[in-house]
Amino acid sequence: MKQLLDLPDEMILAIINRVKPQFLLLCSLIGTGNNRLERIILEKSHSLDFTFDYYKSPYEAFMKRFYAHVMPCIYNNIQFLAFNLQHLTDISTFAQENCGGTLPNLTHLKIMIGKKCTGTGTTFTLGNNLVSKMRKQPLFSILPQLFDYEDIDMGRKISAFRCSSFMRSVISFELDDDCILPKLLTSDELFFPQSPHLTHLRITLWSFADCIRLLRQLGSQLRSFVVHLSFICIREPDTISQMALISCPNLKELAIKNYRNTPQYEQCILPLLQRLSTVQYLTLVLAIGIGRRAPDHFIDGFDLEKDIISYLPYLCGFHFHIRSVLQHAPHQNVNTIRQSFRRQQQSIDCVLDYFNNSYGQCQIYSPPFIGTRLDFISNRFPIFDAKNTFSNVITLLLFDDVKPFEDAFFRVIARALPYLKSLEVINQLEQQEKSKTVTNFIEFTNFELLIHHEPLLAIVTENQQQARVNCSKIELIRILESPDDIDLEYILNFFPNRFSKTGKKK
Repeated sequence: MKQLLDLPDEMILAIINRVKPQFLLLCSLIGTGNNRLERIILEKSHSLDFTFDYYKSPYEAFMKRFYAHVMPCIYNNIQFLAFNLQHLTDISTFAQENCGGTLPNLTHLKIMIGKKCTGTGTTFTLGNNLVSKMRKQPLFSILPQLFDYEDIDMGRKISAFRCSSFMRSVISFELDDDCILPKLLTSDELFFPQSPHLTHLRITLWSFADCIRLLRQLGSQLRSFVVHLSFICIREPDTISQMALISCPNLKELAIKNYRNTPQYEQCILPLLQRLSTVQYLTLVLAIGIGRRAPDHFIDGFDLEKDIISYLPYLCGFHFHIRSVLQHAPHQNVNTIRQSFRRQQQSIDCVLDYFNNSYGQCQIYSPPFIGTRLDFISNRFPIFDAKNTFSNVITLLLFDDVKPFEDAFFRVIARALPYLKSLEVINQLEQQEKSKTVTNFIEFTNFELLIHHEPLLAIVTENQQQARVNCSKIELIRILESPDDIDLEYILNFFPNRFSKTGKKK
């Protein structure tokens, strides 16, 4: 300690900045009686990040000391706060008991789910929204990473928190992209009734109607709005009339993201965008089709220019990844799609693909690629190129009914997608390039597995060495549609490090 005190403040600060997580310093130095060290560390307590924590972590004992002895000394300083949902009750309780329900100088708030395995802290991606009747629809994406807390205790806690006085001073609020904000109980309820200063918002909502309702309530104060939508369709009769009442005079940055196919792009997305004329920076990540109201052609540059860009006179930046799906799609030349963007002053690219099930899809995107997932990718997709265009993809869904996925293709994926966390394969075509002797194993860094019980049973029964190597890394396994009489113990012995969860047939 004496050697530390002999250093100038600048060097002590440099040492402090290298300690991770920094809350350990707060627990260790505040309350020691050394005024100089406490002054230095208090000057660093404007930002507090608890997202490193997880259930049964080695930090639990420190957390108790932090709330009892450290938080009372620093709560007036905190301007940025980030924490996982497991801390929601503790933070709310502290604020209620010590500072009138709010941190007086808090302006930036970020709440994450904390997708980490109990005890190990390994990050996972799968949520609790796994079963979907739409899974069998052609080229229809589901969102297995989402967490739906509706009608359970955590959902009620989130709803109470967003309405509480804790939000009173918050300017910027971000809720984990994979956490669906619980729906309002009544049409008169407000999303953020005690947030008069909220100007920057990033959330995930169940429906397009929720998005319209929120913009009606907060539109006049929002400057930046990032929204992930689980469903985009008009189900409530007053949605269109409510959309006409939206006013967002200060909105400069807008991002709308939806990976689940919507047929109502023209009825929902376009009318909304055409009302938001002040937007300067726009991001769209969308999946479009299939349905009675879906467009009858692939979305291209002409559509974006006519239906979106011409309505946004202040637009400075436009980034997008749009996947269109068509049944009985006419074959087009990829250069025809590219030429439709000739009026736009930015580079774009696109990929066309056609399947034996009579469906086709077109993906248009602005480099650099902004998406984190790719859906229904076939053998023909240029997953690996000289520019490493898709290197940031973390979720990949493979589908091909024309040609089977051979080992060579999986080797390309392992090389091209270094950050891949979730891989789903939909393919009933048997591999043709089989070899009894396998010398070069394909290793993925995935440690979670979502799988139907039938292919899983086949993998376990074959008992191949490569499969055993990969399965030994799995920490989280979720088995879909497993029958009641399945021998789980026999299957799970194939995964020595797993924390298992099963999804029973519904």
